[in-house]
Amino acid sequence: MSPAHVFEPTYEAIKRRLMTGEWATGARIEAARLADDLGVSMTPVRDGLYRLNGERMVDFTPGDGFHVHRLTETEFRDLLELHLVLQLAALATAPNRLATPVSADQPYPDRIADLFLAVADRSSNSEIVANIAAIGDRLQFSRHFDAAILGDVEAEYKLLEAAIVDAAPQTEMRSLLLGYHERRAREANAYARALAAHPGRQS
Repeated sequence: MSPAHVFEPTYEAIKRRLMTGEWATGARIEAARLADDLGVSMTPVRDGLYRLNGERMVDFTPGDGFHVHRLTETEFRDLLELHLVLQLAALATAPNRLATPVSADQPYPDRIADLFLAVADRSSNSEIVANIAAIGDRLQFSRHFDAAILGDVEAEYKLLEAAIVDAAPQTEMRSLLLGYHERRAREANAYARALAAHPGRQS
């Protein structure tokens, strides 16, 4: 196992590449090339990829190596459903607690991820927080397609942000969270197609 001071930044760098669509869906991840790119040995790269395989962001096949996970239509819907359940659970544990404001100086996919983490942080349950974060990581790249598939998502974001940061009545927040997740679940097929067609950014 790699030393933590090498492993953690390597793992985070690989995960960030997955979350921003560095590779095409299903693409083989060349560990040796990745090690060169990151300026580390093969060991922390392999260790990071094995951890990401456990998190279902990477698929490993003996003899064929590591590939970017293919998020299917069914899996996308299931993740949305579980994410919603956990969001509502976090909301229920601290319905009147104010959330931490989200930094506006970042791209939409990162803002929406931080907004949902703000809901998680309202809860004192560390398992809810950890699972919302993990599901959010798996959904993160799909959020890059929100505007293309759904149209104007900034208005939706602003409504959610205002409700969450200002601790709006629980019924209002539940309605907004349900609407957010159901809207995407209805377009699960479009998301699956967009993810499958993504060419990646690697040359």
